Amino acid sequence: MKKTITLLSVLFLGVAPIATAQEQGKKATLNEDGTISVETITLPENYYNAEQTQVFDQLWRFGEPAHPNFKNSRGTTLADINNDGVDEVLYGIWNTLYALNGDGSILWEKPVSGTILLPPTVADLDGDGTLEIILNTGGVPNAGRVYLMDNLGNDFAGWPLNFSNHWMLNAPAVADLDGDGTLDIITGERVASAQGFVHAIKMDGTPINANWPVEIAATPAFTPSIADMDHDGSLDVVIAASSAGMYIFDNQGQVFSGFPVFDPMVNYSYQSPILADLDGDDDLEIIGSNHGDSPGFYVMEHDGTYKAGWPIALGGWTYSPPTVLDVDEDGTFEIFMSDRNTSGTPGAELPVIYGLDPDGNDLPDFPIQKYGGTEGVLSIADVNNDGVLDIIFPSVLTDAAGEGFIHAYSLDGTGEIAGFPLRPHGFTFLNGAVLGDVDNDGLLDLTANSYTQTFGAGVDSTFVSVYNLNVPYNPDTIKRNGYKGDNTRDGFVELEPTAGISDYASASSINIFPNPSEGILSFKIPTAMQNAKVKIFSIDGKLVFSEEGNLETTSSYNLKHLNNGLYFVTIYDGKNKFTAKWVKN
Repeated sequence: MKKTITLLSVLFLGVAPIATAQEQGKKATLNEDGTISVETITLPENYYNAEQTQVFDQLWRFGEPAHPNFKNSRGTTLADINNDGVDEVLYGIWNTLYALNGDGSILWEKPVSGTILLPPTVADLDGDGTLEIILNTGGVPNAGRVYLMDNLGNDFAGWPLNFSNHWMLNAPAVADLDGDGTLDIITGERVASAQGFVHAIKMDGTPINANWPVEIAATPAFTPSIADMDHDGSLDVVIAASSAGMYIFDNQGQVFSGFPVFDPMVNYSYQSPILADLDGDDDLEIIGSNHGDSPGFYVMEHDGTYKAGWPIALGGWTYSPPTVLDVDEDGTFEIFMSDRNTSGTPGAELPVIYGLDPDGNDLPDFPIQKYGGTEGVLSIADVNNDGVLDIIFPSVLTDAAGEGFIHAYSLDGTGEIAGFPLRPHGFTFLNGAVLGDVDNDGLLDLTANSYTQTFGAGVDSTFVSVYNLNVPYNPDTIKRNGYKGDNTRDGFVELEPTAGISDYASASSINIFPNPSEGILSFKIPTAMQNAKVKIFSIDGKLVFSEEGNLETTSSYNLKHLNNGLYFVTIYDGKNKFTAKWVKN
């Protein structure tokens, strides 16, 4: 039996209930005509052995009725919104945003206008030590908004913003686009199939300057990515129009020379690229995937040309958002992408997870071949504490009972990790997993979302499931976590050394005083520096502070909002580099 539905948006998918035998499953596939086919398939023997799930404990599952047509994608958000040292789980269900405690209870819930589709973005926009929450909504009938909330879910004055009820597509991203020391909100507005806008908004709800919003010639295709593409000292915005090509805008809203890059054979939707310097020339590349008549993986230079060896053609569409990481810490990035490949023959394995070097060559032990494809979020972490990183991803499949899959494969080529796949109830299609310790027991937890889809034959639900992986929680071993790798969704990845410092022998030290301090970071450097970047990393390698500007020989920053502990400080102006360790009491 096969059922086909026309999508209102190709993002929001589901499966129809089908009575099947024990080894039957369900597969959702996006067709080139904009429809979804949901079909019964025969799963390989022992594809979902129940004994595999006994290694881990499902701590809890939270679920609520879901929108009948639109379902969540790209996972949940983990963030310590109440400053208690423990991450909460943020997840939108239909028209309510939930903040969940580590035991699955509700910390607070927030009704919103429209339907929540992607995970909220979380960051300390103004540097006051408290996180803010940014959320897009959409849906039919149109009731889209952009929300800016405090850590209790209260709207900031003047928010939410309403752009004629238009669908605010994908997730917002945050970055200091105008360089004023406060993070800005960059997000997309769908007006019609041939018109969209990209907004750059300050915390007070106004555009960062008179040139924003900027118009593009089709629906904004993905969550914007933001970084300094051409190494001129100012951030830029990378966005694609779904059927009208790739754009780069500078922070003044001006389109880069050579853009938009339009190819009638190429379309974009939801693939949200990563920005990174793959070749060490300080200019950034755009790394992503596309669909259309020429689907594939691409690396595009900031001048609009493709990097040598790219694009890499695929046999069918993919909505894979890439994951980029220097896995072996050798100073060269590795690129990970996925494909929805699923054979019609039970047990026949096809390439699903690709590992590629910057020149487009396969990494050793890649591609990972398996039955059942994916085009969801790829997280990278050591989930079994064996000292080897693993790649964690969802599936296009469910079994006959409607149970989905979260897979984890070792990057050393030894296959799936013992205890996986996890089996959350419902479809994990286009979603993924985020890792942390939400119950504060010192053990690593995995949080995944899933949903059911009955096409009106029943009440659909969406779920958050949390699993205890029964290994020590070590944030150092979580390298890329959830949608676009972190909660800012800016998509920018740098080569960061272990714990934030690479080569002390090759860099001069900063004189920090007093050290330890209660939060005032004061330092002396040998000479004044122009356009220097100051970056501060936590012990787990996370960037917690970044600022660029002219430095005197003696400078100070108020960092009292940071948690107590050891930090690494770097100052770099392109030629001179200074480093230091700093302890905040």
